[in-house]
Amino acid sequence: MDLDTALTGKPAEGASATDILRADHREVRNLFGQFRKAGDDSHAKRVTAQAICIQVELHDTIEREVFYPAIAQVDPQWPTHALEAHDRIANALERVRSRADAAEALDEPVARLEKLIEEHVREEENGLFPKVESHAEALRDLGRALIQRKEELTRSTESFEGPAT
Repeated sequence: MDLDTALTGKPAEGASATDILRADHREVRNLFGQFRKAGDDSHAKRVTAQAICIQVELHDTIEREVFYPAIAQVDPQWPTHALEAHDRIANALERVRSRADAAEALDEPVARLEKLIEEHVREEENGLFPKVESHAEALRDLGRALIQRKEELTRSTESFEGPAT
């Protein structure tokens, strides 16, 4: 995955951390919609399932490494609760990835993953984000940190592939 793909449809420079995370949520929801629209096309389902895995893993990394540690001051209980949800999502994600790699039936594991993600997204967008959005300047700084980490993660293959063209 290159930087352009990872940041497609994302907020512009200077966006707050919650704007960036909401954009990630929308992107993953769109991918789940594409998965459902694929119908009986198993190849399209595998490709879309793999894209879902990449996006969720990228989002998981920036939340774990950057966002949750930073917001622990606003809501000290949230990171523990969120990491438990992320662990459940990671387990479901691994099931999707292993099925996609083996070209096995994906409908059930993708539906399970979508349910877990939707629960977590609702908690973040309706509970956590409103709490932390009163710290607007800090969220813009945190947004820059999230984008920087995404850039680091998505450019990780540049050393052997060369720069993106």
